[in-house]
Amino acid sequence: MNETMKQIDVIASAKYVDKNKITGSTPVVIDVLRATSVMVTAFEYGVKEIIPVMSPEEAFQIKSSKTDVILGGERSAEIIPGFDYDNSPFSYMNSSVKGKTLVMTTTNGTSAIKAVEHAGDVLIASFLNAGEVINRLKDFDRITLVCSGTNGNYTIEDGLCAGYIIDGLMQLSEVNLTDFAHLVHSFYQNSKNDIRKAASVAKHYKVLEQKGFKRDLEYCFKTDESIIVPVCKDGVITKKQADL
Repeated sequence: MNETMKQIDVIASAKYVDKNKITGSTPVVIDVLRATSVMVTAFEYGVKEIIPVMSPEEAFQIKSSKTDVILGGERSAEIIPGFDYDNSPFSYMNSSVKGKTLVMTTTNGTSAIKAVEHAGDVLIASFLNAGEVINRLKDFDRITLVCSGTNGNYTIEDGLCAGYIIDGLMQLSEVNLTDFAHLVHSFYQNSKNDIRKAASVAKHYKVLEQKGFKRDLEYCFKTDESIIVPVCKDGVITKKQADL
């Protein structure tokens, strides 16, 4: 393991990504509710690859020119008209997704991925695979954890996941945290006995609860359920480590 002190930054939402500052670091995108949780789950059930896009129009265009494509995602937490699947991880827990290319667009998560993909290979993190993400990051000296947020705003659940990852890395080596990274880690430390309860006061959590996605809220806070770490390289997400 590299003994150089790790430099860890946390970005509050995709809106605050500074392309110049993130260059040279390993970006990790977090969207607990629900895009990155969906991506991990989709790979668990056999999706071949995921293509993140910014708009439904782009998704429809790809489907018209590529075989074995399924469309998934949401706007305002609801399925996009004409899409095959919404943004619930449970929608991908079936054999029909196996071997398919999932073209995905969401309000926040896919935007965050597109915002940082210039920096190189992008790791995809959620509570479901956070332990394996920590393991994959142990040899990297500069890490930027990107909370996708909601509509440009910071969301508690993404910060808690970032804090969980920071906590795990701190147990492996010395780290140098930015002020915001210190803040999210402290919040995680104060909330780790009941992470979901801490997240339940968040606006987006409440929106999903009101829309009837209670099973999603239970599932997305399960920790270390998967050893799959999706990686976005050249605009395509696979479950392989690419050049990492």
